[in-house]
Amino acid sequence: MTTSTEPYPIAKMAVEFLRDLPGFEGARHFVLEPFTEESAAIFAHLRCSDPVRLHGGGTLESLALLVMSPRFLWRDYEVEVDEVTIEALAVSDPDDIVVLVIVHPRDPLWESTANLYSPLVINRRTGAAVQLVPSVSEHELGWAVKTPFPLDRNG
Repeated sequence: MTTSTEPYPIAKMAVEFLRDLPGFEGARHFVLEPFTEESAAIFAHLRCSDPVRLHGGGTLESLALLVMSPRFLWRDYEVEVDEVTIEALAVSDPDDIVVLVIVHPRDPLWESTANLYSPLVINRRTGAAVQLVPSVSEHELGWAVKTPFPLDRNG
């Protein structure tokens, strides 16, 4: 199933990943929190409520990721979600799928990058989630958030 849903307001919800996030051992339970209550909010926090061990052996007291819907900036962005993942997430309606990408913030904001290579796929009805990590890709690992910033909502 290919997902290419329009940008949508991100609502506060509990999210449970079926597997640990890559690089963060034990990171499965999160809360998705939009930055503002406004429906036009682009960014949200994905805050982990689990103790997190790093791949290299250290620990994190708290883990919060900056996320966004990729369709706010990249209208043609699509993700192929295989049937095994659809079944694992218990998706019964394609509209239940939320696709988010992790943003790596920089100062200034327009120098930030987004990980379009490994999107987060969430069942908005149940909160079940996975991070898709393709085994082979011809794409870059990060794309500048500034392209095409400011938003051109008419194009």
